[in-house]
This record gives sequence, C-alpha cells and structure tokens, in this order.
Amino acid sequence: MSGTFLKTTLRHIYREKMYAAINIAGLAIAVACCLILGLWLRNELTYDQHNKKHKQIYRLVTELNTNGKIDKFIHTSQTVGKTLTNEYADVKDYVRFLANRQLLLQYEGRSFYWDKTAYVSNNVFDVFDHEFIYGDPATVKNSHFCAVSESFAKKYWGSENPVGKTVTSEGNGIKITHVFKDLPVNSHYRYDVLFSDDASQNRPDSRYPPKYALWIQAYYTYLVMPEDYDIRNFKDISESFYKRHMAETGKELNMSIRLMIEPLADIHYNSDAGSDFPKGNKYYLYGFIAVGIFILLVACINYINLATARAAGRAEEVGMRKILGSGRARLIMQFLGESITFSFFAMLLGCCLVQAALVLTPINQLLGTKLTLDFMTEPMLAVWIFLFILGFGFISGIYPALYLSSIAPLSALARYKSGKKSIKLRELLVLVQFIISVTVIACTLLMALQMKYIYNKSLGFDKENKLIVTLRTADTIDKIPVIKKELSAKSNILGVSICNKIPGNIQGLSALMIDNNDGIPEQIPTKEMSVGKDFLEVMGIELTAGRGFQEKPDNSVLVNEAMVKKMGWEQPMGKNISINGNYAAKVTGVVKDFHYASLKSDIRPLVIRRLAADTRNVPPPQRNLMTMYLVLNLSPENIPDTLGFLENRLKEFDPEHPFEFEFLEDSLNKLYLSEKNQMVLIGTFAVICIFISCIGLFGLTGFTTEQRKKEIAIRKVSGASTTQIIVMLARNIELFVLGGAVIASLMAYYAIDTWLTEFKYRININENLWIFLIAAAAAMAVTFITVAVQSFRIARSNPVNSIRQE
Repeated sequence: MSGTFLKTTLRHIYREKMYAAINIAGLAIAVACCLILGLWLRNELTYDQHNKKHKQIYRLVTELNTNGKIDKFIHTSQTVGKTLTNEYADVKDYVRFLANRQLLLQYEGRSFYWDKTAYVSNNVFDVFDHEFIYGDPATVKNSHFCAVSESFAKKYWGSENPVGKTVTSEGNGIKITHVFKDLPVNSHYRYDVLFSDDASQNRPDSRYPPKYALWIQAYYTYLVMPEDYDIRNFKDISESFYKRHMAETGKELNMSIRLMIEPLADIHYNSDAGSDFPKGNKYYLYGFIAVGIFILLVACINYINLATARAAGRAEEVGMRKILGSGRARLIMQFLGESITFSFFAMLLGCCLVQAALVLTPINQLLGTKLTLDFMTEPMLAVWIFLFILGFGFISGIYPALYLSSIAPLSALARYKSGKKSIKLRELLVLVQFIISVTVIACTLLMALQMKYIYNKSLGFDKENKLIVTLRTADTIDKIPVIKKELSAKSNILGVSICNKIPGNIQGLSALMIDNNDGIPEQIPTKEMSVGKDFLEVMGIELTAGRGFQEKPDNSVLVNEAMVKKMGWEQPMGKNISINGNYAAKVTGVVKDFHYASLKSDIRPLVIRRLAADTRNVPPPQRNLMTMYLVLNLSPENIPDTLGFLENRLKEFDPEHPFEFEFLEDSLNKLYLSEKNQMVLIGTFAVICIFISCIGLFGLTGFTTEQRKKEIAIRKVSGASTTQIIVMLARNIELFVLGGAVIASLMAYYAIDTWLTEFKYRININENLWIFLIAAAAAMAVTFITVAVQSFRIARSNPVNSIRQE
C-alpha cells in the first residue's frame, strides 16, 4: 500500500512541477534555517555539560557589601577554595585558576600571542574533563606541568608531538608536558595554556599582609559538591566561613563579603556576576527560537494555502477515488504521505543548503560558534531530522488532508469550487504570514537604528584617529619618556600620552577610602585608571573644574562628575582619596563624565591617577609581566605611512615583541559585536521570511487568477486596463498586509523594547514610529510586485480565449 501511495505522490509531483517546485523551495529554505537554529540552540543549551561532573561543579562567586552598595563578581581569593574544602564536609574538592594576561610564547622563530592562559591547581583534570592527546594525566599531580591545547600545539609543531619541547615567554623557558584537545565551543571558560599553580611568581596577594589575603579577589574558584546538592544550604557555609576568617578584618575595612555558588551548567545564561566571561543572552535565545518558529509557520502556511487553493483541480480525483471505493482514511493517508514526501525532499535540499551556508557564509562567525552538520560523528542527528520530517510533514499536511478528503464525490464531479470557509482560512493564513514578516522587518530596522545611535553617540572623548599601542615589559616602559619625545617629532602624530587601561573598556572595581562631604572617609566601590599628564588633551576630555595634572607628578587625582554627585560634594577640591591603604591623594580637578565603559552600563564614579613610567620598585618576577598603552592622536592623512614609522621606531626600543596596535574606534565597536551580529542575522531571517511568503503568494496568486480568468476577461472587454486588473487582484492581499502591519507593529514594539533593556543609553521608540510605516510599506511593495508579476500574464491575455474556455 505504501508503494502505491509513493508512486501516486511522485506521479503527482511530476505532473505539477511548478506547484512541487514552489512547495519544496519554500520548505527547504525553512528547513535549512531551522536546522541551523536548531544546531545553535543545542550548542547554547548544553553549555559545560560535556563535563561528567557538571551537576556537581559550582563556581564560587563573591558578593561585596560596601556601605550598603552590593557588587557581585566572579573573582575570589587564592586560599578560599582550599579552606572551604578542609573545613566543610559538603565541599568535596576545588579548583582555582589565576588568569594570566596575554603572553608572547616563542619557539624557534615562531612567535604568537595567547590570551587564554592561566595558572591552575594540579587537580584541574580530576574535576574538569579533558581529552588528552599527548602526556600522561596521572603525572599532573606529582610535578609542575604545562598543558596546552591541540590548537596551540599545531600552531608551533604541526602534527609533531610537542611534549618535552620548551617554549620561551619573556625570557623564561617553559617545558610542555601535556596536550589536550581543544575545549568545546560551548565552554564558558576556554583556555589554550595551563601552567601549574605552583609555578606562579606573581601571586596577587603577595604584596599585602596575611590578614588581607582573603580580601584580595583575583582567582576563579570552582567547588565540587555532593550530587543533588541543595544550593540553599551553602548560605550556612558562607556565614560560618565569614565569621571564622573574615569578620574581624571586615569591620576594619568597613566591608563584608558573602560567598555564593552557581551551578556550572547555569553560568552561561543565569549568572548575574560582574567581570564575567562573555555570557549568553536569554533574549537572543528567545528571539532565535521565535524566528525559527516564524519561518516554519510561514512555510507551513504556504503549503496549506497552495494545497487548499488547488482543491478545485484535485476535486475530480477525490471524487473518482471515492466512487471507486477509497475511504476517507485512505485519502487522508494519501495526502499526508504527499506532505511528508515534500518534507523529505525539502529536508534533503535543506541539508545541502545548510552545508553550503556553513562553508560559504560567515554564519558561524555571526552566531559566535562553530556549527557542523556531521551525521557520521553524531548519528542521533539523523534520527532527530527524521522525526522532524514526520512532524513537519504532518503539521503542514493535516489540514489539507482533512479538507481534500471531505469533498463529496458528486459535487467533485460537478465542477467543484472552493467554499467561503476555505477562502477565509487562506486569507487568515496570508494575514499571519505578513504579520510575521512585517514584525521581523520592523525589529531589524529598530535594531539598526539603536546600533546607529550607539556608534554616533558622543562618548565624552574623541575616538576618531586614536591609536592604542601596547608596550610590554618594564624595560620598555622605562623608555616611555624617550619614546614620547621621538614620536611627537613626527608631524602626523598630533599627540602622545600613556594609560594603564584602554579608554571605553575599563573593567573591574576598586574599593577606595574617599572623604564624604563632611570629610569623613567612606569605603566606595570605584572605577580607576592611571594616565599620563597630557591624557586629557590627547583624548579630548573636558576638564570642568580645578586643574589637570602638572609636569611633575604629585599626589593629585582627578574625578568625574559622577563621583562628585555620588559623594554629594559641594566643594570637591582637596577631598582625600586613599588608594591601596597607603597612597593618600587629593582631588585637584573634575572631568566631565565620559563613557569609559560600554553604553550598556551607567557612568559610575571614576578616579583618574597620574601614571609615572617609573618601574624601579617593581619586583624582578613582575617586570616582564608589565603592560602599558600608548595613546596617539594621529592625523587622518597618510595613516599607512605613520603606522610604518611607528613600527620601525618601536622595534628599536623593543626588538623582542611585535608591533601591537589597534584603533580605538575598532576597540569600541567590538563591545557591540554580538548586537551587530544579531541585527545582521535577524535582518537575514527577515529577508528569508519575506522570500518564503512571496514564493507562496506567487503560487497562490497563480491559482486564484486562473480561477478568475472569466471575470478578468469580462472586465477587459468592459474597458479595464492591465494596470487596473493587476491593482484589483492585488487589492485584497494589500489590505491583509496593511492589517497585518498594525498587529506586527505592536509585536515588534514589545520585542525591541525588551531588547533595549540591555542598554542604559537607547533610542526612544515612540520618537521613531515611522520605522513601522517603512516596514509596512516595504512588505506592501514586495507583495504588490509579486502579485503583479504573476497576474500580468493573465491580465494581458486575449479575453476571448478565456470566455470560450468557460
């Protein structure tokens, strides 16, 4: 029986090639989009779950309370994990990471910078799963180790086993002991080089008295808890730990700390800690799920509309089958078989489109991951796709099957015509299609408007033609006065200064003792940066009160307007600020608020210190780890020549390190890369939605105009022009698009208003309602063109032929 069904379906597809092509094309594009989104969703929803102990691993988070101001961040002290493990039975084990700065690692003339490096406790491979390629993991606990990723190993040695090889970093030799496979893309913390924690010579707490050790937050700590651990029980551990080890010092510092834990698998989407790794955005997740459903719905609607519109053409077939003894159930099975067959062909074509998209387009880059469609390594993927075919075929085909199988045999043989209910349903489904299409178009336009606002918003400093050059090691930093003098002599370099943090991307908080309006010191969480004397001039930052830095370094600091407002200062000049407990400074100037961080966050209080390029007191182990940034204001003329000059001159001062530079504007744009990528993706899906809708509309218009040939002929005989007939045929559809635009505008308004909550500085949607008119107009224009192209042939045909055929 199934063979008969398949033979009938294939014969039907062959006979109506245009109908089959329209359906399969629309379904294939929808399937390809859903496959890509499905692969991405699977990747997103399984973050860190490749670790066998992921249900037992928790990340330790620190909540700092400073005078009622709560700040939550992922850093902890060095000893907290070990102490918790030793003193509390619930804590089974721990791992701590000390993230290192960017390292230049060299081997026989091959030099590469690596950002993802860390010192880690020796039990890391007992807690987190790694697949080893070279080296015995059992030896890790018994010796100093340096474990590197497969990508790292291939970069220097290709397919050769690098164990035993020695790379050089800042003059120090590092022996490779292990090589592990690259961590999965869906790991919240990824690294390429792990050093034994015992090898660290730069412990952040080493410069402070022992009683402050637990307050120096610089490590990432992960705890192993019992299976099915109730996270609420950790509150008692946190309170007990604080009372035993930190309460006394907390009173002295006028601060308190609460330890919290986050399940490993929840970190990517549910963590609210600051200074974190890049996290997932639930709104993106919901948005892409909605897009996938929308595209599937549009494709299903196409199939339903085309199938029901063709009812008159298939009525005779249904009537004859019923007269010959076919029951309704058999007919339903036949029509469902057709839709599943269409789904099967669409899936084959869709898989080809997915493979082409993954290879030929930047889809992985836009999604921020590495998707693959590999049935050999993931056979379950084929099973899920097969189930998807059945489900998709059933959903899209069930109504047409029920509708077509309900046609009475006598009415079918007496020139069957679609009923009013069928026509109304098709009109409703077309309305739904364009609600979806206009919604996605409006969302894309509003997102583009927000990104334009972000890129054009004044940041409080000049970002154009500003070059950031990285200087490494204390020896090079000692040469900054000479470097500045030589670079300033170049006519295309309009200004040179230095800073310790890149403007526009300042992370982290410092707890400083700051005088309130009454002169009483208070502990205040504050952003902090150190700059050269002429930093304000080079960056174009406005000084609103007091004076800037003088030629000779003194104990003066500058603050921003947000600090003045926060402290309630009536007269900020002369207020004391204590930095690191041993550096007393006085406020001598106030700068106008500028956006030192992303526009997703408010401008918080900021302290700007004078940075002196003096490294005489830096301990030897830390000298090679020092980093500073040159900030150069360049003339826009002949920038390549200026860059060449800079590279040649800086190589003379530091021949060991390559020339590292980045334009400030590029650095700032990276802050919004995920939003930009999302806008591009949503825009692409908007085009796909419209395209699929138009494919269906093209086919539907063809059938409806064919049924109205006699009416069109009479109108032409009565004097109607081709244009008037096309407008008549398009009028009803355009009314549906217009009605759908109203509903779509409300949906888009809500969606984008939710998306904009991520930004502290955002457009006002109410001031940009014209966007919805553009989205509606675009949809109406595309719709009219589609209907006009299909209607033109019949509108131009000889009316006599149409009347005779009737």
